[in-house]
Amino acid sequence: MSAHRTVSAGRSLTFVSTLLLTTALAAPAFAQVEEVVVTAQKRAEDVQTVPIAISAYSGEDLKAHQIDQFKDLQFNAPNTTYTAGNFGGADFQIRGIGITAVGYDSESGVAINQNDVYLADPQITEGSFYDLADLEVLAGPQTTLYGRGATGGAINVNFAKPDLSAFSASVIGSYANYNAMTATGMVNMPIITDELGIRLAGDWYKRDGFVENIFNNSRVDSRDDYSMRGSLRWQPTNKTTIDITGQFSNENDSHMRSDKQLCTTDPTGVLGCLPTSAGTQPLNAFSTLSTIASSQQTLTSLLGPALGPVLGLYNLASTPTLPPGYIDPAGARQINTDFTPIYNSQDNFMSAEWNQGLTPWLKATLVGGYDHNAYFSEESYNNIPGGPLPSNTAGFPANCGAAVAGSPNLQCAATEFLGTLSALAGPAYAANYAPFFANAFGANPELPISSTKNLGITGGDYTFTPNAEGYDRSDGRSSEYSGEVRFSTSFSGPLNAMIGGYYLHTHVSGDYYVNSDTLDYPGIVLGAFSGLSNPALCFTTGCIEGPSFYHNYGETDQLTSKSVYGELYYDLVPDTFKLTGGLRYTDDQKYQQGRIELYDGLIPIGTTNEAAAETAVRCPTGPTTCAVPLFDTTDQEFTNVSGHITANWTPKTDFTDQTLVYASYSRGYKAGGANPGIEPGFGAGLLVPNTYGPEIINAYEVGTKNQLFGNTLQANADVYYYDYNGLQVSSIEDNTSVNQNIDAKIWGEEGQFLWVPSDRWQFGFNIAAEQMDVQGQEVDPRNPTGGDPHTLLVKDDTLSADTGSNCVLYYTGAFPGLPAGYTAPAAGIHSLASQGVANVAFGSCAITAAQAKTAGYSLVDPSNPNNTLGGVLTNLNGNELQNTPSLSLSLSGQYTQPLSRDYNLIFRADYHWQSHMWGRIFEDGADYIKSGDVMNLSLQLNSLNDNWYAQGFVKNVFNKNNITGEYLTSATSGLYTNAFYGDPRMYGIEVGVKF
Repeated sequence: MSAHRTVSAGRSLTFVSTLLLTTALAAPAFAQVEEVVVTAQKRAEDVQTVPIAISAYSGEDLKAHQIDQFKDLQFNAPNTTYTAGNFGGADFQIRGIGITAVGYDSESGVAINQNDVYLADPQITEGSFYDLADLEVLAGPQTTLYGRGATGGAINVNFAKPDLSAFSASVIGSYANYNAMTATGMVNMPIITDELGIRLAGDWYKRDGFVENIFNNSRVDSRDDYSMRGSLRWQPTNKTTIDITGQFSNENDSHMRSDKQLCTTDPTGVLGCLPTSAGTQPLNAFSTLSTIASSQQTLTSLLGPALGPVLGLYNLASTPTLPPGYIDPAGARQINTDFTPIYNSQDNFMSAEWNQGLTPWLKATLVGGYDHNAYFSEESYNNIPGGPLPSNTAGFPANCGAAVAGSPNLQCAATEFLGTLSALAGPAYAANYAPFFANAFGANPELPISSTKNLGITGGDYTFTPNAEGYDRSDGRSSEYSGEVRFSTSFSGPLNAMIGGYYLHTHVSGDYYVNSDTLDYPGIVLGAFSGLSNPALCFTTGCIEGPSFYHNYGETDQLTSKSVYGELYYDLVPDTFKLTGGLRYTDDQKYQQGRIELYDGLIPIGTTNEAAAETAVRCPTGPTTCAVPLFDTTDQEFTNVSGHITANWTPKTDFTDQTLVYASYSRGYKAGGANPGIEPGFGAGLLVPNTYGPEIINAYEVGTKNQLFGNTLQANADVYYYDYNGLQVSSIEDNTSVNQNIDAKIWGEEGQFLWVPSDRWQFGFNIAAEQMDVQGQEVDPRNPTGGDPHTLLVKDDTLSADTGSNCVLYYTGAFPGLPAGYTAPAAGIHSLASQGVANVAFGSCAITAAQAKTAGYSLVDPSNPNNTLGGVLTNLNGNELQNTPSLSLSLSGQYTQPLSRDYNLIFRADYHWQSHMWGRIFEDGADYIKSGDVMNLSLQLNSLNDNWYAQGFVKNVFNKNNITGEYLTSATSGLYTNAFYGDPRMYGIEVGVKF
């Protein structure tokens, strides 16, 4: 239970509006914790009388606690965590509930409401808080108070409204290390006094990068963003208030989606990274789809033993090595890449609210909202340069085929490739492919790498690189509009009510690309040889097996949500005991179209239109007779009844100045959705589901809020228990995000205490403890064998639907050896026994039941038919939720020293510590995130008459590299972990002036 309050004593010496520090104290010795007014229940009331767990911050509080962005709330609000997302966006969790599903239609369990407008796709990684009236963090399911319900809680961000009584303005500027500069300004202008006014505000932030790139001694992960806002308020009568707000935000910099790739190298290449730890070592590239697709083994399976060993760039049976200099630096804020990240985003937001008194006892509120945002991000796929492409600096051997049988060589491969094509189809046909190998014949050969434009190499958009290079791109577009109407009564009797209706429509589209020269290379080779069988299509221009980059294309995702809700309030004992009950009916309709593209079919060289190429490949006889659907399409509807009942008691006691005791039951709901599209042919053996179900949470809570000792001590606490059904969890399987449902139990305790012993001192203490019990079984992608000693873990090395995926075969008795055609890694079949993986090999995951039986294996675990080719189900019972510490503490202290001539000096310290947590619910060693802490300090001088201030500040005093969250990539990418870090130490000065 928490709420932040400032100190009241005589008169305030702090700034108001945007200049604000929290608590300046004047001469009188008497001090109190002053009242904080919130609108969490859609009416203005003292936060200490609201039977909800709330952390409330005024604009002054945000400044005092150095809460500049959403990510800073995790150090102040109990049981909250924040981490960036792997594909953009972020996960803000309250009591372990946030967004754990990955997809175009996935929703957060925490609702972000801006000026009462729900944001389906909030850009909370971008921008800073500026010119806010207040911010509220509500814990627990929110069902009948807000337009869009939420299972975990809500964050209400309320912009400062125009003051109709007087002109005012302010400017704040700061400078800090990393060459960080900020500027914030506000102008408030009444147009018609006490009737019409406008308020203009803006914010700009720029700094150098937090991350050192040792490849070229540059800095990346920089920030350069700005935001502008205009607000209008019209109060023609005392019964009518209309507020209209518009905001535009923009970012253009080298902001990184993930800060660091973590891996402890797997020597076999079957996993890529070991499951028991996450170090700063390179992944084993033999585990990745791009390396496998370019390997001797894969091309031999398609082109035969005469060409495969010559054209394959890598031999999976050898030991991969990286030359000196190609290292993954150990520093948490160091990378090694020749690719400079790019990040762009924009957001356009509008809101309108009309409050109208209809009668002395009935009030109506109408809220409309619109938001449109877009982002674009590119960065190195591994943040480490790939090894140089296979070469022979001594020149061409006399017999290329013989020379590369054991050691691949790009010059020989290119020579043999073009020569063979010329012999089979003529020089003109071979000439179509010569440009792609123009740089492959020198001492330092290079290969083409696609851009994401115009189908990359197929359309002529590519560059050359001497390394095994890869980068990814994530972009998206989101728009929404919503409308909400509420009617509330204010009868003088014991019974009152509120009823509302809500409509929301969202449209999301997006792309995720992975580009690599070692993906393009097999696209060229296979397209050329496959094109021999289709002269009408390919002999004139040549063909590529394409697209030769990975493209997860979310063509459209739409949500239409309609709901009605209401609450009844009954005072059983006036001013002492009150009951509140609410119900909500929600109808969510979701529609999604998407697909995954990679090596879908023959595409003529020169083709630039991806949509036309996909139509020709998937629907060769016309768009109405597609062999493979153009899109994976889902159309779903979810309906739900949720609600709550709350009892609150305000007894009069001799030992408190004010007390509230409350108990509540809430039922929360979050809709299910559709998994992103599955690549054609993928998932047949591993049974990837197309959809996932909704979340339902039953929450029970008891809490108390108290004011004691002449209102100098605020003591709030609560306990809660959540029965969580259908928790949406995600993992990467078969090159796509797969969301599934499991159950969990959550119970915890929270306490917050604020003590103001005198007009100079203020102390705060928060404590939050949470226990979790995940319930269910899932296959662990880090170790699909689940430690079963009678399994064979296979890395698929065929260029087929399952290339680079992992699968599991089962046997009984003694180890039967490898099936025909399967090969052992150079490190050995049993090299991962210490990791709980008994046997590993390269081979095919498309093995039939009959073939497996002949080799002494089964596709299904003989002892448990639920364990299939996809892997062994791991028992998750008793495990913890991801990114959720079991214990956290926050301490704060503030001292005010009055100076002569009514100046004062304020020193403040804030400290936060949290216990270890897990990056995933499987709790492998590599998922472990150690405990962390952060300390912030500030020293501020307030001037005479409060018209300026100067502040020195330090954030993260001890420069801790705290991991805030992790993301495990797919088996086809080598199962490395992307780690997300909090900010490093920042120190600087800030000056503000008020007019």
